[in-house]
Order: sequence, then structure tokens, then C-alpha cells
Amino acid sequence: MGDYTYILQKVSAGDELLPEEAKFALREIITGNVSPARIAAFLYGMGCKGETVAELTAFVHVMREAAVVVEVNTESAIDLCGTGGDHSGTFNISTAAMFVAAGADVPVLKHGNAGVSSRSGSFDVLRCLGVHPDLNKEQVETCYKETGIAFMFAPLFHPAMAHVMPVRKELGMRTFFNIMGPMLNPAGVRRQMIGAFSRETAENIIRILANLDTEFAYAVHADDGLDEFSTTAPTHVFQLVNGTLSNSRVFHAGVFGLSASTPEELRGGSPEENAAIISAILDDKATSAQREIVLLNAAFAVHASGIHDDIQDAFYAAEESLEAGRAREALQKLAACTKELQKT
Repeated sequence: MGDYTYILQKVSAGDELLPEEAKFALREIITGNVSPARIAAFLYGMGCKGETVAELTAFVHVMREAAVVVEVNTESAIDLCGTGGDHSGTFNISTAAMFVAAGADVPVLKHGNAGVSSRSGSFDVLRCLGVHPDLNKEQVETCYKETGIAFMFAPLFHPAMAHVMPVRKELGMRTFFNIMGPMLNPAGVRRQMIGAFSRETAENIIRILANLDTEFAYAVHADDGLDEFSTTAPTHVFQLVNGTLSNSRVFHAGVFGLSASTPEELRGGSPEENAAIISAILDDKATSAQREIVLLNAAFAVHASGIHDDIQDAFYAAEESLEAGRAREALQKLAACTKELQKT
């Protein structure tokens, strides 16, 4: 197992890595012991053969062990994010939804990145919204304790990724790091809503989370390709409650009385353009299609927190957050707090 050539040969043959082999392979990468060419071969080979739940669980354990830990009270706290890589070109829906959830009194500890497989990651759009999204561990802890909302920029909390990021960018394709990213929250939140770029990936994510210390999670993928709850097509929903997986179900946005929209109505663009859309949503000046998809995702994020047992009540709470201006206030609080912390 000490020979990386053996690992690459096993992967190229399509053989599953044992958990200890998977851990060894990733530890060698993140400690800088593997050349960029071999990292690329490993990432590509894993993608070609298809990563198993056991392998991905092992990878998640390694990355969590290597993370900079944010030490805060995570009771009822949620993270909501997608794997990315759905190539949908939408605006940053989960980033908008985080403020709606926060305005509904849900603690939010969002973990995110700059754009890797899209033009605008959550880091990029938050910066355009006046937030300083590159806070360190102590600053994030202070921000969360003061406002109940915080953003953790992945590279600052996963320094081990420094050896991987150049290779990921050069490859320009989805890798298992897309799948793992949403499960590597530095604060260790135990309640999550995760969007996936495929139905199979959503199912794998919920099964991985079942192997970890997760209280409640949604993993979703929509038939239109979105890694979000969608208003343009049915959404496949996988749910985990205290280690118990429910059967997958199909959700239609019409349940909440929301109108069907088209992909074009949800299209985003540059970080600046996406920030303008989010601002319009928070000011209740956006199109109904933009507003409704954010409400839909915020409702499930609120429900994931456990504050509301009934999903309909969670939807009403999200709607009130937006209409009463509390979602806008949540953004303002985060922006002001991060600005102040950047001075220290």
C-alpha cells in the first residue's frame, strides 16, 4: 500500500480501493507527496471507474481530519450548498436562500468556494454583495456568534487542498472533490441541504452522510439538471433523519402553489450580474421565477434546521422572511460584521 503506482494501477483496472487504501491515496496527495501528473491520473481514473460510497466516505474522513475546525455551537445550524458542476448557468440560488433562511431565524454556517466549474461561486457573488467572504477561523467564530450567519471560504479551512486546486482547474472537469465539498463543512454542521449534479450522486451523498454524524439532510437533483430544488422540473429528494434513510421521492414545486418556470428565467451570469439578481430578490423587485426558486430552496433549508416540523410552515417562514425584509437584514448584518472584522 506504500506504493502509489499500485494505487494507480488498481484504479485504472477499475478495482475498488479498500477504505485504508483510499485514505492512504488521499493523504499522500494532500501532504504533497504526489506529483501533479499523478494527482490528475488519480482524479481522472476515479471518475472513469466511478467512486463507491465506501471510497468517498474514506475520502471525507481524511479531509475532515485535515480541516481547520470552526468551534461554534451548531445546534439547529444548517449548511446549504450544491456540488456544482451541473453546468446550468443559473444565478447563485443557494447563496440567496441562505439569507432567506437566516431571516427566518435559522443559524447558517455556509461553506463555499470561488467558481471552479461555474463563472460565479458563492465566494464571488458574496464579495459583490458587500460581504468580506475570506474570514479566518477566529473571525468566522466571532461573526457567527454575533450575527447567527457566517461564510467559510473553503481554501482557508482546507489548506491541504493547495496541492489539488491547480490540478482541478487544469482538468476543468468534475471530480470527487465536487461530491465531497458539501460534506466538509469546517464547523461540522449536522443539518444540511445538498444539491447534486446527478441523481446517482445525490443518492451517494445521502448514503455517505448516513455513515457520518449527521442529524438531518436533504440531497436533491432535479430532472432539468439543477443541483437545487427546481421550479422547472420535478426534483428527486433523498432524506436522512438521525441515521435513517427514507425512500427517494419526487417533489413538484406546484405543491406550494409555485408557478412553473423555464431555465432561461433562472439564468445567471457574472458575479456582478448574479449579485444584482440576489439584491433584487431580497428587495422584492425580482421576477417571480427568480423569487420562487429561492423561496422553495429556503423553505427546505428552514425545514432541515428542525425549527419547523412541517414543511408548509417552513415555507411560510421563508416567505415571511423575504416579505418582511428580514432576509435583506441578514445580508446587511453579515456584510457589516465581516467589514468590521476585516479591520482587525
